[in-house]
Amino acid sequence: MAKTNIDDMIGSIREGVSGAAEKASDAAGVVADKIEDALDDASVEGKKIARDVKKDLMKRWKVVDQAGRDNAFVMALGALGVGVLIGYLISRDRD
Repeated sequence: MAKTNIDDMIGSIREGVSGAAEKASDAAGVVADKIEDALDDASVEGKKIARDVKKDLMKRWKVVDQAGRDNAFVMALGALGVGVLIGYLISRDRD
């Protein structure tokens, strides 16, 4: 009789282990599917963000470009001033 109880217990343990393996496999599949969905969503969102950033940068560049075109004389004088300053600093070191 003790042998029968031990055999029953071993059979129950084997069934439990088998069931646990199936459940773990199912859980791993569910987790993998959720990760795949999250990565797909992140890819779509990343592309959207990149597109929005590109549009924003283009808009800002147009503003800067227009400001430069509107104030071309002032920018030319600024560049001339920077050039004169650099020339002065370079020539000063030689004395």
